[in-house]
Amino acid sequence: MALTLDDKPKWMAMLVGLLLAIGAVVAVEYMKVKDIKGEIAAADTKIGELEEKIQQGRAAERKLPQFREEVKRLELELEKLRRILPSQRNTEEIIKKIKSLVDQGEFTLRRLSFPALNLNSPDPYTEWPISVSVDGRYHDLAILFNRLGNFSRIMNVENIGIRALPNQETKTISSDFTAKTFVYIEPKAPAAAPKPGGP
Repeated sequence: MALTLDDKPKWMAMLVGLLLAIGAVVAVEYMKVKDIKGEIAAADTKIGELEEKIQQGRAAERKLPQFREEVKRLELELEKLRRILPSQRNTEEIIKKIKSLVDQGEFTLRRLSFPALNLNSPDPYTEWPISVSVDGRYHDLAILFNRLGNFSRIMNVENIGIRALPNQETKTISSDFTAKTFVYIEPKAPAAAPKPGGP
């Protein structure tokens, strides 16, 4: 007993055909197209995220010249600050500068001593006191202190001792003082952790 639509009205055959077509479309939709639509939706989401990242990258690219200019400005500022607070002692530069200032003031340099630096300071800088002893005139000593204050790096004058010389021909005073400057301590890189299983 076969099912046939020969003896049925034509509209019934069309209805059965329509129902079969709808069933086939629904079955294909359910089995294949639904998964593909899910993949398309996921791909659209990923594309949206990537487009957002591309926009952020383009915005950063537009700001790149500004960032480079800022880096250049900060490097110049750092160089200027390193002249004021250098990361090394520059003993030779200090000796030349103090010797030049002493010679300008017609002083006799009796002593110039540079103690060792304390590199274990908890601060990012350490004091570097330089002991100086000179013979000269009082007015020239004031000029010397002023010029030390105008030195390119930080230079403070402390512990000033002044006494009259017994023989006051061209030089009238003897002075002992501490010219204190500062040195920036570069941060030490953390020690590398030993590799497990190795020496």
